[in-house]
Amino acid sequence: MSNRTSAAVRVACGLHSILACAAVMPAYSQSSETSEQLGGLTEIVVTATRSSANLQDVGISLSAFSSDDLVQRGVRDSTDLALLTPGLQFADPGGSPIAGLISIRGVSQNDFAGHIEPANAYYIDEVYQPSNATSVQRLYDVERVEVLKGPQGTLFGRNATGGLLHVITRQPTQSLDGFAELTVGSFDQLGFEGAVGGPLSDTVSARAAVLYNRNDGYFKNAIGPDYANDDTVAGRVQVKIEPSDQLDISLFADYYEIRPIYTGASMITGAAPDADGLGIRLPPGSPTGFGYVDADGDPYTGALDYPGQLERRTWSAGAKVQYQFDTLTLASITSYQKLDSTYDSDNDFSPYPIGIFQQNAAATHLTQELRLIDADGAFRWTAGVYYLYIDGDYFQGFNLPAFASYPRANYSVDTRSASAFAQSEYDISDSVRLTTGVRVTRDEKKYNYTEVCEGALCPLFIQPGTLAANGTTSDEHAETGTSGRVQLNWSATDDLLLYSSVSLGYKAFNYNAGFVGQAPLSMFRFKGESLLAYEIGEKFQFLNNRARLNGAVFYYDYDDYQAFDQRGFNFTLFNTTASMYGADAELSLSAGDGYLFSVGGAYLRTKVDDVPIGNRRVSREAPQSPRYTANLSASKDTHFQFGGLNVNVTASYGDDFYAQLTNAPVTKIPASWLVNARVTLSLMDDRLSVAVFANNLLDEERETFAFDVSGAPLGGTYTTYGEPRWYGVQTRIKF
Repeated sequence: MSNRTSAAVRVACGLHSILACAAVMPAYSQSSETSEQLGGLTEIVVTATRSSANLQDVGISLSAFSSDDLVQRGVRDSTDLALLTPGLQFADPGGSPIAGLISIRGVSQNDFAGHIEPANAYYIDEVYQPSNATSVQRLYDVERVEVLKGPQGTLFGRNATGGLLHVITRQPTQSLDGFAELTVGSFDQLGFEGAVGGPLSDTVSARAAVLYNRNDGYFKNAIGPDYANDDTVAGRVQVKIEPSDQLDISLFADYYEIRPIYTGASMITGAAPDADGLGIRLPPGSPTGFGYVDADGDPYTGALDYPGQLERRTWSAGAKVQYQFDTLTLASITSYQKLDSTYDSDNDFSPYPIGIFQQNAAATHLTQELRLIDADGAFRWTAGVYYLYIDGDYFQGFNLPAFASYPRANYSVDTRSASAFAQSEYDISDSVRLTTGVRVTRDEKKYNYTEVCEGALCPLFIQPGTLAANGTTSDEHAETGTSGRVQLNWSATDDLLLYSSVSLGYKAFNYNAGFVGQAPLSMFRFKGESLLAYEIGEKFQFLNNRARLNGAVFYYDYDDYQAFDQRGFNFTLFNTTASMYGADAELSLSAGDGYLFSVGGAYLRTKVDDVPIGNRRVSREAPQSPRYTANLSASKDTHFQFGGLNVNVTASYGDDFYAQLTNAPVTKIPASWLVNARVTLSLMDDRLSVAVFANNLLDEERETFAFDVSGAPLGGTYTTYGEPRWYGVQTRIKF
């Protein structure tokens, strides 16, 4: 039996065994109201179109998860969302939250440099997060999360080429409520999450939330501190002022800090370049280029001499002001954010002082949006303007103590972006709706890059005609891009929506950087990319609201696709063409008697053209693009006289994929399963709950990312693994 089949069998057995145990427990009679709740699916309200609507009425492929969904399925931070969402991949390369690499339907940007904005936008409470670092964070006091697929540039704008993730937190209300939650888990985990909110006066309400989590490292280091630990603190304060029925003012401030943690929890094994310069794995036990052999083959152990660390601080403040006229709503959203991040890691993952990778960022982000909305009548529209300012200073280096060489780069990128947008919906008839929209974006950037290299290996790194060889390079450039959407919705019945759309996505131009700047000087700036997307989808609710089936097929055609090519120390972005097509679907079923099942799946094919391999230009699969993915969840609610019991098992499957554009053999990530399980006992009318959980229940050694460093001097491949099995107990009290 293959490993893939064996894992699938264990998943099926686990689902059956746990739910069977819950099913045979003695249950007491339920009220008619409770039976009704257990018998039908809950209506999901989303804001994917910048206004509240039923998920089934929105002609966009999207997944939405409530706070309870996230908790029951073992989602603790943003990267875990891939466990629930067909077609979503979310990686943190190098085994640390230095950057979030998001892929939706194969659309990704896997350059982790600090100045690169992702191809899939990340929002928190309608505020765009420009840095790829801030997309990796723990989720706390969350109302729901929405994952939108396909270009969303018309309404959301900035870099939503492939889609976006939107985290919506709980807002202040005039009702006093709150909770406190304590988690104790594997690797001496101690976590606390709490929130309290309520009225301060008849017109003012507030909410405050805090998060603390720490755990020891699960990567055991034989000669130094253990790696992959956590020490995170975060807080959020929101104040809502309602001086009249027409005016709402929401103020917010938040702070998120990852205090110094030990990073670089990856495994290096011997590899060598083939005739095209692509890494191939050497037989087990083969040494790396500098003679190191991993002692036991265990991906969670090592001997690293340099204690690399990550520290990141982010704080934000802003306001959302909304005024209701007779038929129009005017909204203003303002945000100011400061980001400071420092990172270094032992990049040879050995007891030898070979290489230390460093990456720092200090950036200021300012965003301002004004929207005017008419949501009444047969013709509804939204129009607005948006402004973004990024002032970023960055550093990247690779210190090679063993060779007394140190290439490094200091650079800055300042961005000013302004856009205007409009989108309308017109009811052609009671059942047919036409949606049209357009956004025009103007980006202006200033760039300054300086390369410094000291030591004997500098001639190897600094090639003639490259960005690094030029020493200091400065540039000012501007570019205009267009996003748009034309869509037709047909409500064939009250329970069936069919839609077809053509969308245009745009992601702005940017610059190559990197610690050795090996991009040709003529390619130091790469153009903005455009994605033309065709999609046909359906949303169907049936079996008297007990079942929901949503699905879509799509085809994407790229112009000036921003391809990231990493080979050893060469980090280069260039423009080319690409295409993607596939399908995804989600089925939710309330089977009665407290049983709830969810099944999702995605199929994906990708092609990136004109990738330079050896002396040829060939087509390659896009990175982070598994051909098949599946998401499964089963839960059982049982009610007793003294309380309730919920048993949940959630699993995801990802087919093999390449972590890098070159499709080098050493960057091929094997297919794998991930299974989480949770049992929750609720007491005191659901005010007190005690849960036991196991994430990665099958204790799979899951490869999640890989780098090809098969050339000199490292002669190997880095592989990052997901967390091992993680047990815990969680207690929550609500008030």
